Amino acid sequence: MDRINDIRDAVARALEARGFDNRKFLGELRAGQRDDGPYMIGALACAALAKINIIAE
Repeated sequence: MDRINDIRDAVARALEARGFDNRKFLGELRAGQRDDGPYMIGALACAALAKINIIAE
């Protein structure tokens, strides 16, 4: 489960870097309460795609 926590944190950090400052939302994101939202779905899809590309090489 460390990988999912890393992805959650990376998404939250990326949002923060872009000026998103809703602390409650970011906390929920890091806690796994927003895994069904568009940010995490996109991040998980990218992670799965990266894994496929690594395996293919």
